Amino acid sequence: MYANFEKLPEEKKQAILSVCIEEFSDTGFEKTSTDRITSRAGISKGILFHYFKNKKNLFLYIVDYCRQQIGDQIMKEIKEVRTEDFFERVKEVILIKQRVQIEYYRETQLVTYAVLHPPAGMEEEMKHLLQKNVDYYSEEYLNKLLDKDLLQEHASPEKVVNLTMMALEQITNKYVQEYQANTISLAEIQQKASLEIDEYLKLIKYGCMQSDT
Repeated sequence: MYANFEKLPEEKKQAILSVCIEEFSDTGFEKTSTDRITSRAGISKGILFHYFKNKKNLFLYIVDYCRQQIGDQIMKEIKEVRTEDFFERVKEVILIKQRVQIEYYRETQLVTYAVLHPPAGMEEEMKHLLQKNVDYYSEEYLNKLLDKDLLQEHASPEKVVNLTMMALEQITNKYVQEYQANTISLAEIQQKASLEIDEYLKLIKYGCMQSDT
């Protein structure tokens, strides 16, 4: 569908992508002007629509490109994680994701907003993109590390993974927002987030109530 755009020299393609990411991230789908995009990218509107047909297709392409760019970088770094301890692995994965989200802040902002607040008429497309993300983070990176024999009867591996990831995602979001507000440096984020993650992992792993025995 986007073959003509894909055939462009990489430098020219990246220049167009960079402008589109900035514009859509800063102003959203409805307020983004294709005139401004073409002016900044140094191409005509006719050429832009030759590549993408319309503004909706352009937006969907850009959001999916950002999703894949973020996902590829996260997965690349996750594959370098060597620890086989589930909770230590989760901690490293969360810190990797946090670092990548900050490195690709505009891209993350665009994808997150598009999925949570899809433009009118794009709800199904955004659900599809979200499912692609779910599929991308395969169970092999987390669930396979859980020893079911160590879990209590009511605690399935899937629920342990979901509970852990939900709790730690909130930590990630908090520090990303603080970084956005320029109240904390990247180095401080990694240090503070690491300590806070350790606290939550202990609660999940050992619980918060004293044993009667």
